[in-house]
Order: sequence, then structure tokens, then C-alpha cells
Amino acid sequence: MRKLLLVIAIIMIYLVSNGISWVERSLNQLDKEEIETTEESEAQPTTNRWGDDILYIEPSEENQKPDEEQIIRKYETTFEDLKEETVNEIGEMKEEVLSELDEDTNPLKMGALVLKYEQKATQLEEDIDQKFTEFFDSYKSELNRHGYSTNSVSKLERQYKRTKSQLKNELVKEANTWIEEQKNF
Repeated sequence: MRKLLLVIAIIMIYLVSNGISWVERSLNQLDKEEIETTEESEAQPTTNRWGDDILYIEPSEENQKPDEEQIIRKYETTFEDLKEETVNEIGEMKEEVLSELDEDTNPLKMGALVLKYEQKATQLEEDIDQKFTEFFDSYKSELNRHGYSTNSVSKLERQYKRTKSQLKNELVKEANTWIEEQKNF
């Protein structure tokens, strides 16, 4: 039973770690897109026109405030991508654990595997939490910078915590089921 729980914990950690890596990549991509957009708008000079002895300067796009819904959609899409990446990483770790287990796995080898994957799972969870924290911080920062409410960030944070808890519970149930099946052999 302990072995299964350890295997499950390791898998969860791995999944969390990989999810964080995905979040970091997504945030870096968002930053790159923002930089490219800024560079493009800086490359476009404003047009000066004289009329009635008054200088008229056309407003540039960089002075325009982005729509709140655009920001929300951008970050919700990134959140879903991060969530999918995290689930994939957890699945990969789970497959890795299962591939190392076989019918001839003795208790000593099982204990070593449990320790190995428990550490990996813990690291994965920490990495994933870090990615999501950075994602939420970036999201809040952008909304605050433009004077919008951060309620949408709080909503996604709650969703992240619920999803994380559900994944952990599912993995523990799977591990317990697997351990029970091993006892029957």
C-alpha cells in the first residue's frame, strides 16, 4: 500500500514539475509576443499634420489601452495550455513508473522505485506550482497595469487549486487500486 502511494506521489510530483515548465515556456512566449508588438508599434512613426496653426499628432496604437476581455482571453488560453501540459507531464511520469514495474518486482526494488518517483513527483509539483504562480503574477500585473479588476485571476487560481486537488485524489485512488490488485496476485 505504501509503495503504491509512493508511486502515485512521485507521479504527481513529476506531473506538477512538468506543468510548471510548460507554464514558464508559455509565459516566455507571451513576453516575446509583447516585445515584438511593442517593437512594431515603435517602428511606426506618428504622422504630424498642420491644421489651423495647430499641430495634430495622430495617436499611436501603443497609447491605446487593451480591452479587458482581450487580456482575459489571452490568459485563459494560456491557462488551459498550461493545464494540458501539466496533465501530459503527469501522464508521462505515470507511464514511466508503470514501465519500471513488472511482475518480478520485489519489495526492495519496489521501495527504491517508490523513493525515486516520490522525489520526482515532489519536484514536479513544486515546478508546476512555480509555473502557475508566475503565470498568475503576470496575469495580475497586466490587469493592474491597465486598471482592470483581478477577479478573473482569482477565479483561475481557485480552478487551479481544485484541479490540482482532484488530480492528486485520482492518483491516490489509482495507486490504492493498483496496490490492492498486487495483493491479490
